[in-house]
Amino acid sequence: MASLAMGLAACSGSPTHPKQPAASATLLSLTCSDSVGQQGRSGETVVGGVEGLVLPGSDDPAGLYPMRAAGGRRYYIYKAFLAVSPAAAPFATVSIIRPAGARLVYGSSSRIGALVSAHTAQALIAASRTKVRLPVCGSRFTGFVGGIVVAGPACVTFEVSSPSAPAATVSVPIGPGKCAVGLSRT
Repeated sequence: MASLAMGLAACSGSPTHPKQPAASATLLSLTCSDSVGQQGRSGETVVGGVEGLVLPGSDDPAGLYPMRAAGGRRYYIYKAFLAVSPAAAPFATVSIIRPAGARLVYGSSSRIGALVSAHTAQALIAASRTKVRLPVCGSRFTGFVGGIVVAGPACVTFEVSSPSAPAATVSVPIGPGKCAVGLSRT
């Protein structure tokens, strides 16, 4: 699953906060038709019922794919695929706690592919949100493609919550960002 992974990181020299549309603070709620299907657990760390947030090598800048948005801002994409456990039924919600400018963008593989393939990152930035709800769609892990938009290489803190599991937080370095990767349950 790590080879399918997708996450987004943004930077342009010194970190700046990207201008986000007002709608970016809303929840992005996916459906089962947005998933890439069911799969077994791949052995990655599961945080609050979601696998794929903690990936070895997420701090390696070689894994970042650059894109540009309006005004010449540079954004980077880091691959990080998320899969929600059936134990989190009916859904798990992944939220960005910090940094303040960080956002999530997830959707069907065709939608994310179109956003990533676009000439600029503008549509991808506009599609980003601070929270994404991932539905459980069967008796195995349900997979989703997408990623994280940040103002630069950073330590990103996520909270994962579900009606069926205790909430958990985890901090993960994206790009050459530094942080102590840690998991806590609330």
